[in-house]
Amino acid sequence: MAAYRAETACKPYLLSPTWVYHVGESRALAAREIARARGSNKSYADALIRCQNAATPILDQINGFLSRDNLDAVLVKASILGYATPRGLAAFAQQSKSNEALIHSLLANPALMKQMQSADGPRNGNYGRAMQIYNTIEKSSPQARHGILQRVALAVALVQKPLRATSAFNPVRRYYNYQQAYLKRQLDPVFPTLTTWQCQFVVNDSYPNRDISWFRHMLMNYEPDYVFSGHYLNIVHTDVGYNAMHYGCVLGNKPSQLIAGGGECGARAWIGRLAERAFGIPTWGVKQRGHAALSIWTRNGWITQFSAGWQWVWWNKRGGLNFYLETQARRYPRQFMKVLRAQWVAAAIGEQKPNPRVPGTGGFWYALAMKEQRAIVASGGPTLQVPTNAQLARMYGPTQAQMVEMAPVSRTDLEVTTDSHGVITIPAAAYDNHARRVPGVTTMKSFSGGLQIYYHCGQPAWKKHHPFQYIVKASRSGRYEMQAQIDSVKPTEHLNLLVNHRSAPVTITIPWTNGMWQQTKPVEITLIRGDNTLTFNRGQDTGFPAKGIFALSIKTLVLTPRSVNQ
Repeated sequence: MAAYRAETACKPYLLSPTWVYHVGESRALAAREIARARGSNKSYADALIRCQNAATPILDQINGFLSRDNLDAVLVKASILGYATPRGLAAFAQQSKSNEALIHSLLANPALMKQMQSADGPRNGNYGRAMQIYNTIEKSSPQARHGILQRVALAVALVQKPLRATSAFNPVRRYYNYQQAYLKRQLDPVFPTLTTWQCQFVVNDSYPNRDISWFRHMLMNYEPDYVFSGHYLNIVHTDVGYNAMHYGCVLGNKPSQLIAGGGECGARAWIGRLAERAFGIPTWGVKQRGHAALSIWTRNGWITQFSAGWQWVWWNKRGGLNFYLETQARRYPRQFMKVLRAQWVAAAIGEQKPNPRVPGTGGFWYALAMKEQRAIVASGGPTLQVPTNAQLARMYGPTQAQMVEMAPVSRTDLEVTTDSHGVITIPAAAYDNHARRVPGVTTMKSFSGGLQIYYHCGQPAWKKHHPFQYIVKASRSGRYEMQAQIDSVKPTEHLNLLVNHRSAPVTITIPWTNGMWQQTKPVEITLIRGDNTLTFNRGQDTGFPAKGIFALSIKTLVLTPRSVNQ
């Protein structure tokens, strides 16, 4: 009787989406369930075995179907008709002859349809708009017809308009922003390896193109070490102060204003996402209760940043674990085609879509697709490997950052010089003891040539005011005007200069240069003949808006004689 009840209860459940998701994902899982039942209820275990035996041939047959590519052209076209609906495609085509031609060209191009559907299709199933954008880009840019730029063009067409983007968003200009940056070799070395699906998470930033371009140039000027290492969002840790008083909102919500003023989790998450995307790294924004964060693509898989982890986050009604599972399964491209084919069948027959925050929901084929993702990840094995940066440089040519890193450092980059007019030029990297680490001072190569330093006094050690100094030999004593070539992302700050250990420092005003190189206003100092010690230290803290964070980059110091004595 127990066996009969178990088998009767099991049969309706046998091929339901929930059964496919939970039990059908692995025969080993079912075997463990049977082993547990055998100890306490042999009849129930036998009933489970009969259910398993009934399901196995069906799932084996489906597995064979999903493993073959002979029907891909039919499936992708059917899935597009399922997502877009014939009525939706016809409504778009009736608007103009050119629209009708776009729909015909799409449905006659199996390779393009498959590329679209492999990247999850266009936003809201708007295939007509996707074709308009893609066709415009392809016609205006020959580079958009092949390689990574073709994938970027299609990604822009699929995204169409990022969430929270302004109404003035222009997808074609977004494409050209990344084409220009790529051709100038400003993007990360891994950018040419990204798939169309991954490219969508690069081009979909809600900030306008001018802010994306500004951030790229700002970071290359201000903290090139982060560009060399690929740790772009490190600027959040060093320069975006965590402020409960919303100083960033006082200054404004542009990226430059948020970096200058700081903010809470939202501001830091926005800058983190922009930092990665500006250099071509895929980013998925995430939320959790009372908190905003982000996740980023890495060579070893996607990871969350500033958050509690995948199980606690979501974005745009999609759960973090659901997204993470897909990213893991996509690391096995050949096996992942089984997932896509199951989804295409589901779309073609009009199944109910699953709730991406509730496992086991949706129609049978969608559940089967989810089961395949779990099985792919559980099976392990070697994933698709991303080449090293050195290998990528040989394949696609070195990036700007790689070329700057490889450039030799000359002696003049660390040498104080005096010209025939007595003008003394001090490379910032020539500070005394530059061979040893000075807390708060980092020497790095500069995109504008030579070396530069990054001077940072951040929480919690900012009160220590670590000084750095230069030994300058003057051929004559007298008064000099000193100017510094600096780069600052903070509102007006002050740097103190102490000459020859005198008690009264000279105050240098550091303007907010918005991440671009600029000369400070000249200040007057007096040098003696022979060796002089110039000691720099943080000036008085204004207290607004960075709450203790003091940071700037310095390239050179120039001392011009005003009046000199023999």
